[in-house]
Amino acid sequence: MFASFLITFRETLEVALVVGILLTFLSKTNQSYYRRFVWLGVGIGITLSLVLYFVINSFFGSFEGRMEQIFEGVLMFVTAAFISLMILWVHRQKGIAKELQSRATTHIKNGFPLGITLLTISATAREGVETVFYLRAASSLTAGNIFAGALLGIVVAAAFGYVIFRYGMKLRLMHVLKISGALLLLFAAGLVAHGVHEFQEAKLLPIFSFDPLINIQHILDHKSAFGSILRVLFGYTSKPTLLELLSYGSYVVLIFILEVITTRFIVLKSRSVA
Repeated sequence: MFASFLITFRETLEVALVVGILLTFLSKTNQSYYRRFVWLGVGIGITLSLVLYFVINSFFGSFEGRMEQIFEGVLMFVTAAFISLMILWVHRQKGIAKELQSRATTHIKNGFPLGITLLTISATAREGVETVFYLRAASSLTAGNIFAGALLGIVVAAAFGYVIFRYGMKLRLMHVLKISGALLLLFAAGLVAHGVHEFQEAKLLPIFSFDPLINIQHILDHKSAFGSILRVLFGYTSKPTLLELLSYGSYVVLIFILEVITTRFIVLKSRSVA
């Protein structure tokens, strides 16, 4: 439940960030008439995401046996890639408010208010598509109901975003996004390892047997109550293969290196502009 909550909270908060910036800008510039185009974009984006969800569920249900394992493996890798891009995306968003305001102004001056709708659709649909993949991947890791957590995440993030923009709370949203991103990084690493496991089950990747120094299955089985929570959140398994362990660790190290490189590039770029 916590994994689905974290996923939808994070994605909904990003949408709330975009929508809040646009609505606040239009209100402060006495252009409230164009707020309807923002909400139109949100509605269309959500609709497109729901359609994609039902399409993927229908498509996923048609596979059995080896094809199902291959599809699950691909789904895990694609979802991990989405999370990776999202984590790196956060570092580039210091100027997001000015960029959105500039685009909205341009669309209004050009007499094309539907441009604001398209701008909102792109933000809402992007986060919606990512959410669909995340929830589909999370549901493959657990037999429990993930929708309660997902719905709670949407409600909390929407309320959180409303309070911040309505009452001007002095809270850095980027800090919230970075903290949730750190947790999702471990979630993505678990997806990579699970994708490797599915490919091994489908005999597309070799299984390198090894004897761990400590048999963690006797300490915490991933089928136990707490173990299943760790499995959904971080891809924990009490019987990992060598390739699963290597893929998990390699992914974490790779994303950490990319984050450092991205951060330094942004710092150097801001200094050169200044």
